[in-house]
Amino acid sequence: MNPSRFLHRKLHHYSHACRRAHGTAALRGGWNLRSAATLCSSSRQPVLGIRREESSVWERRAPLNPNHVQSLVKEGVKVLIQPSTRRAYSMHEYEVAGAVIRDDITEADTIIGVKQPPLSGLIEDKTYVFFSHTIKAQPENMPLLDALLQKGIRLVDYEKLLDEQGFRLVAFGKYAGVAGMIDVLHGLGLRLLALGHHTPFMHVGTAHNYASSSAAKAAVANLGREIQYGLMPEVLGPLIFTFTGAGNVSQGAQEVFEELPNEFVPPTDLQEVAKTGDTRKVYATVVDKWDHLVRKDGSAPSNADFDAHMDQYKSIFFDEIVPYTTCLINGGYWGPGMPRLITTEQCKQLHPRELDVARLTREGVPELPQRLLAIADISCDLEGSLEFMKECSTVDYPFLLYNAHTLKTSHDMSGNGIVMMSLDNLPVQLPREATNYFGSKLLPFIKHFLKLDGRKPLKDCEDVDKSVRDAVITYNGHLTERFEYIAEL
Repeated sequence: MNPSRFLHRKLHHYSHACRRAHGTAALRGGWNLRSAATLCSSSRQPVLGIRREESSVWERRAPLNPNHVQSLVKEGVKVLIQPSTRRAYSMHEYEVAGAVIRDDITEADTIIGVKQPPLSGLIEDKTYVFFSHTIKAQPENMPLLDALLQKGIRLVDYEKLLDEQGFRLVAFGKYAGVAGMIDVLHGLGLRLLALGHHTPFMHVGTAHNYASSSAAKAAVANLGREIQYGLMPEVLGPLIFTFTGAGNVSQGAQEVFEELPNEFVPPTDLQEVAKTGDTRKVYATVVDKWDHLVRKDGSAPSNADFDAHMDQYKSIFFDEIVPYTTCLINGGYWGPGMPRLITTEQCKQLHPRELDVARLTREGVPELPQRLLAIADISCDLEGSLEFMKECSTVDYPFLLYNAHTLKTSHDMSGNGIVMMSLDNLPVQLPREATNYFGSKLLPFIKHFLKLDGRKPLKDCEDVDKSVRDAVITYNGHLTERFEYIAEL
């Protein structure tokens, strides 16, 4: 979908009443009184606004916790925060930290949040920082992009704050993995119960039922002890969990998994483990890029060659990994043009066309109808590495049973198919820890956001860290050079 006329309209530059001098403190050096004083040396102190999140009843996170706010206040920044009793951290905690609680945050130079703000609440000529979900020209978010351009807003997107290697600097990724792994263990228990088997997985709830990830991990550890005691039905055979990706998402998921009695094995050992593995523990394999990508002509692969010639590569994930996987935890990156892990057509081979559900009730010890029982698509790329994943689930209804033959999903776990969990906001289930983690990554960048006042071209803002400049999508009514491609999509 092409963005509307505002993408090509040149808007006038708004003038600031406040003319701030630019500080030169290094990004990694953190805040200090001198850098704060530099920001406001020519007029008033810098002002940061923190929005109230309105995107979901489950959205209890904030970009900064009270301790982060306190450090900013001590260093000369005025912090305004909109009132909300939905946040995991209370208004009182922020107030004690030195924040000013009020609805009107128009005084703020920079306004930060987590998710997209409502269009009606956008304030012109401000710097906004949030996850915009616009960089792929997502149709549902083009009205937001239009409004940002129309109002001369400078948008910094967390998703594009990257280091020199292209890794994200500010993200909730670890807690997406933590929450996703906790959730899918519960989902696996529900599916096994529907297939005629009570298992210890029933004793773990979804992540939002726990006050902290530590409490959830304790429940997972208890589940692990039951597995060690031999309480898993032997007819199920060894359970194998396959993790994709090597980033924070996958690492967070593995952190939870390691509370179980486990053994990690290389992908090449999966066939043997599936035959002879011990049911008193669970198995895992971590699949990286070169475990499943090969050149079609059989020649040696390389990162440079793959980036230049993706069409010359294919994935052997379906043939070599999937046949032995009980639960897939997908936390890897996928981009357009990359080979998929599992296509829609391949998925049809992963479960029977018909399933006699009544038989599962009649038989006392029913065999499993298929090997792959559940998928946690933590990356949550619609029609991405898992081509058949076309809709996100929700915190209220986290699990969908996908029937590859009918291409339909159901909330009924007792039907025919594969359990899919594809929440795009997993960290909301652990809001305080997610806020702590995210805010610790975000805090060093705040001073750079505050310098983006629009008084000079973005390329001339040399006192703003390059990673921040490169994450600016809109600037004074225009798409920045790095993101002009959005207008063509």
